[in-house]
Amino acid sequence: MLGLLMMIAIIGCSDDNDDLEPWQLEVDELKAATAKYVNVDVATAEGFFDASGFVPNMGHHYILPERIDETFELSKPEILLYVPNANGVMEIVAVEYAVPIEDLDNPGLPPEGFTGKDDVWEINPNLKQWQLHVWIYTENPEGIFTAHNPAIGEGN
Repeated sequence: MLGLLMMIAIIGCSDDNDDLEPWQLEVDELKAATAKYVNVDVATAEGFFDASGFVPNMGHHYILPERIDETFELSKPEILLYVPNANGVMEIVAVEYAVPIEDLDNPGLPPEGFTGKDDVWEINPNLKQWQLHVWIYTENPEGIFTAHNPAIGEGN
C-alpha cells in the first residue's frame, strides 16, 4: 500500500519548470551561477572593480575586463550591477553582458543571447559594445531585460 501511495504521489507531482519558457530556465541558471556575487567582496576578489560609480537607474557597474570578448556565455556575465543599501553595503541588483562591436557603422545583428526574442540588446556607442542587462536580483517594472530600472532611482 505504501508503495502505491508513493507512486501516486510521484506521478501527481508536476515539475514547476514545465511551465517556464526556455529563457526563464536560462535566467534560473544565471542566478545560480552568479549567486556567489551577492557578496561584493567575492566579486572584487575575482577581479571585478567599480568602473562607473553610481549610474542613475542602473547602479555601480563592476566589470571584469578579461571576460569581454565576442562570445555570450550565459554563466559568465562581464558586468555585475550593485547598489548600496541603507547601511552603505553593496547589494547586487543585476548582471550585464558586453560584447564588442568592431564597426559601429555596421554593427550587424545583436549577439545570440537568451533563447527566444525577449532579450533586448542595446548598442553602447561610447564603449563600442552590444550590452544586455538582466535584472535577476531586483525586479524591474520595465522588464527583466530592460537597460534602465526606475526602481533603482536617480542617486546614491
